[in-house]
Amino acid sequence: MKPNKLKQIWVQGRCALNGWLSIPNAFSAEIMAVQGYDSITIDLQHGIVDYQLSVGMLQALQASNVVPFVRVPWLDPAQGMKALDAGAYGVICP
Repeated sequence: MKPNKLKQIWVQGRCALNGWLSIPNAFSAEIMAVQGYDSITIDLQHGIVDYQLSVGMLQALQASNVVPFVRVPWLDPAQGMKALDAGAYGVICP
């Protein structure tokens, strides 16, 4: 597991820049990952990204220095655990 760059930023008292992915495509995730964001959130709550597509998007983010997050569709522990199992470092719940 790569270091959590976001935790290091917060320990230093700095602000972090987060990007959002709502286009269900690993290529868009790969492009966003090299744009200078500290973290990127894959949005499963709004839009058309589903769990299976998010797995490929998380794989694309792993090749970069960005910290991957997933916003799950609803407050369901099973959805959060699946997101973490797929490679998210954090989960945002509505």
